[in-house]
Amino acid sequence: MQVVRIAAAVVAFLVAVHGSLASAAATQEPLTWQQCVQILDESNRALRQSRRQLEATLADVRRADVGPNPTLSAAVSNSTARHYRVPDSDWIVRLEQLFERGGKRELRVAAARDMARAAGLDILDIARQQRIVLASSYFDLVAAQQALELANETAAGYLRLRTAAQRRLQAGDIAEVDVARLRVEEGRAQNDARTAAANLAQARVGLAAVLGLEGRADGFRASDDFLPLGQPLPDAAALERAIDRRADVAALRARIDALNQTRRLALAQRTRDITIGVQTERSPSLGGNVFGVSATIPLFVNNDFTGDIARADADLASAQEDLERVKGLVRIDAARAAALAASALERAQRLEQVSLPEAVRAAQAIDFAFSRGAATLTDLFDARRQLVTVRVEALAARADYSKAVLAWREAVHPEDSPR
Repeated sequence: MQVVRIAAAVVAFLVAVHGSLASAAATQEPLTWQQCVQILDESNRALRQSRRQLEATLADVRRADVGPNPTLSAAVSNSTARHYRVPDSDWIVRLEQLFERGGKRELRVAAARDMARAAGLDILDIARQQRIVLASSYFDLVAAQQALELANETAAGYLRLRTAAQRRLQAGDIAEVDVARLRVEEGRAQNDARTAAANLAQARVGLAAVLGLEGRADGFRASDDFLPLGQPLPDAAALERAIDRRADVAALRARIDALNQTRRLALAQRTRDITIGVQTERSPSLGGNVFGVSATIPLFVNNDFTGDIARADADLASAQEDLERVKGLVRIDAARAAALAASALERAQRLEQVSLPEAVRAAQAIDFAFSRGAATLTDLFDARRQLVTVRVEALAARADYSKAVLAWREAVHPEDSPR
């Protein structure tokens, strides 16, 4: 009976473990690069904040497209000294309306619309920047996944090697110290696998932070591989087109247009606005109601708006200088991205075509020699460590290349980037 209870407990434990593993496998969320870009557009916090800014600038357009409100005033006063009877009081009602001249309202609206257009272009530029950040996070996750597979494979290889060595020890074909060294190396491989698992968790969190989905980070799994190796050739004509097409440059041009309208608005302040007023007065002393009309214009005695015009000129000149600075940054950005992509391509090709095949052949030769007793355990460890190091470097190089290529595309051909 005791045996039956123990067996039932074991079965229940195995069922629970299998259920938890199945649940963990079910929570895995494979993500392609295109899916990540779509999620980025919907839930990235920087993009959502920039859309709120666009809504604010659109509200500014509505605020600008209004005229001044009329004013209504009323007054009651007595017309006879020391007599305060309401029927004998004077009643005065006055309505005034300011009429803007010089196209001030149209200029305000034009400036506000240009700023709204700049805010819309800012969204496109922030999206471009966030796609670069997303590429870094996504391919870091790809590299972390493959690094964990490599670490687990290495640990499993040392486990098989140590198991075989123990059988040889029992047969007297190997020394105890060699088995101990294998145990140490196996422990190092297991520690490397744990570190790789921690790196994978961090990569998932990094990707989730970019996507704004931190609560789902544990289930993320990148389903795409690295980008295929190929040379992104610099294109001077494409670069010049990109300077005119890129959203950051276009947004600055829109702001320059808005500042031009603001300067015209400052000049328009020298066109005098007119305030027209109408008034009616009930005056018992005059025997009835009287009416009046008035017109008011400002006299530019103390302020002729010279300071406002000078400030608008300075802001416009500063923005035009900033436009040239941004154009230079676009060229630097494209050149840097192309150089990084070319360097990463060369490194990845050298590792995959030269270093990795040589390391594989060396490790296989040492493994064969060790199994025949023609190589020492130190030789075996060195060959395997070298192979693992080269494979890890190759993963890092492919990740760097993929990130650099996407950064280059976003710098020069943002419309051609994978979506």
